[in-house]
Amino acid sequence: MTAGLASIIKGVYYGLIDLGNPVRYSPSGLRELNEVIRYSRVRSEISDHLVTLFTESLTVRPKLIVELGVEHGRSTFVFERVARLCKSKLISVDISDCSGISSYKDWVFVKRDDIELARGFEGFCRRLGIEPRIDVLFIDTSHEFEHTLKEIEQWFPFLSEGSKAIFHDTNLGRIYFRRDMSMGFGYNNRRGVIRALEAYFSRAFDEKRDFTASEGGWLIRHYSNCNGLMILERVPDTP
Repeated sequence: MTAGLASIIKGVYYGLIDLGNPVRYSPSGLRELNEVIRYSRVRSEISDHLVTLFTESLTVRPKLIVELGVEHGRSTFVFERVARLCKSKLISVDISDCSGISSYKDWVFVKRDDIELARGFEGFCRRLGIEPRIDVLFIDTSHEFEHTLKEIEQWFPFLSEGSKAIFHDTNLGRIYFRRDMSMGFGYNNRRGVIRALEAYFSRAFDEKRDFTASEGGWLIRHYSNCNGLMILERVPDTP
């Protein structure tokens, strides 16, 4: 099949999905949210979760956002708008050169392995003149079990009180479905991300469903659609 024919078939398929799921867009009172809503209408492997990323991050009122994994810049688009509203510093890390993704004045792109950066993160932040305390940590990198475990080990010590750690691809497989039941194609990573989270919490998760749980001082929310998204929110200590 040629690329042109595949594109035509994809367009027809999405058109049929849209006929059965007409989009009703009601603008909010926030320009940045409207931009994210419109952007999320372009179907992708993370499109269902972009508005969630925006609202969940905004409620933290972050001073520092760290994004591990940039690729096409879809999550960067969201975090840039949160950062502008909150006057946050946004640090994005990827092993590929994604330096042209954003023009936000307080955006710092680092072309490096994120585990290596974590090991020198305090000195890195010192050179930038910021505190190494992360309010929103987004992880969307290799999706491999061992690498994700190392990311948890190396990056979680920098999380601030009341922070959120967000993982994409917690339900990654060869085929995934979005909320509108349109289908996309992924790959079998042998439950790499969700298995690492199971190891961290010493408990099993059913990534095929949505759920809310509490474990080890974290509020855990999971969304199974669109390759899966898990949000970990630190629960404040109670007397």
